[in-house]
Amino acid sequence: MKIQKYQNNNVKYSFHRQSIPLEKYNNICIISKLAFSILFFFILFLLITRIRSKNNNKKLKTILPKKYKEIEQKYKIFSDKLRTILDKEEFFENEIMSKHTTFQLGGPAKFFIKPKSINKIIKIILLCKEYSIEYFILGNGSNLLVSDFGYDGLIININEDNFSDLKIKQVDKINYKVTVGGGMLMTNLAKRLCLFSLSGLEDIIDIPGTIGGGIIMNANSGSKKGLIYESLDKVKVITPEGKIKKLLKKDCKLGIRGSFLKDNKYMVIEATFNLRKGDKMIIQQKMSNLTSLRYLRQPRYFPNAGCFFVWYKQKFGSLYAKYKESNLVGYKVGEAMICNYNIAFIINLGNAKSSDVYEVAKFVEKIMKSKYGINIKREVIILGAFS
Repeated sequence: MKIQKYQNNNVKYSFHRQSIPLEKYNNICIISKLAFSILFFFILFLLITRIRSKNNNKKLKTILPKKYKEIEQKYKIFSDKLRTILDKEEFFENEIMSKHTTFQLGGPAKFFIKPKSINKIIKIILLCKEYSIEYFILGNGSNLLVSDFGYDGLIININEDNFSDLKIKQVDKINYKVTVGGGMLMTNLAKRLCLFSLSGLEDIIDIPGTIGGGIIMNANSGSKKGLIYESLDKVKVITPEGKIKKLLKKDCKLGIRGSFLKDNKYMVIEATFNLRKGDKMIIQQKMSNLTSLRYLRQPRYFPNAGCFFVWYKQKFGSLYAKYKESNLVGYKVGEAMICNYNIAFIINLGNAKSSDVYEVAKFVEKIMKSKYGINIKREVIILGAFS
């Protein structure tokens, strides 16, 4: 009897531990039903969304089929015609622009070409006009910010591979005329002229751009107008209409970081300078001094595009003072930063995006406008779509 009683007690105890109160059981049932309902409606929502998405795509396809087909067809025809004008090594599609800019930033350009003759350039410009394709003339990419999304147009690259011929003509014992292709790098031209003991373009040493780009932007170092302005005689250009023109220096209207050529989108394919016979040692010393100053003043070890903004010191005062007052020195977005020791530069710290640089620039423009009433002008060209 004792044994039986003990067993019954165990049974009762076991039942008591395993049983669930009715109220708690009802709550669990309600929660389970609710969870099942949520899961059911979530799956239903996904199905409806997918169906709607398919329907929307179908609607888009029925509404805009001609437009998309026309665009694709236009690009296809344009691409095919480019191939008939250019050799294989002159034509690239979806070329990553970070490889072609000193900022080391930029997404793909839809078309990227390196034409090796003036006739090819003219044919391509006329082709762009015929098919309403936007194009951009690229030198060394030293004054350029290309969007992370790239450029939905044509890049015409004028560099040392295709336009860098150098001709030196002696006028008299002292004076020389030097004609150079627009694609030659300024630093290389300065070095080659030094070998011939020709003076007049020493200050373009170490400016990271082509002669064509340098003339268009009136690049200089040191003097107010720069040696390009002082030594330039004439230029040969291709207009947006595909015509060749020869312009004298006065026609170029070289200004502070700009020119008539820039405003009218002229392509400089050749330039002639008036230079003088000089002392090779003095020329070398001057170039060496300029290089030393640049290494001291400029961020040579971080990718950048040179001075980002045009600043008129006599009109607006010290740019550094305004940056300091507005806490802009060292201002940073992502991996793009205003250089601490030369605030004229926005630098890529290594992993910046084009959008980071753009946001830094936009913030500077906002501060300058709201705080000082200054519409600061960009020197760097912005290419492609930014939000």
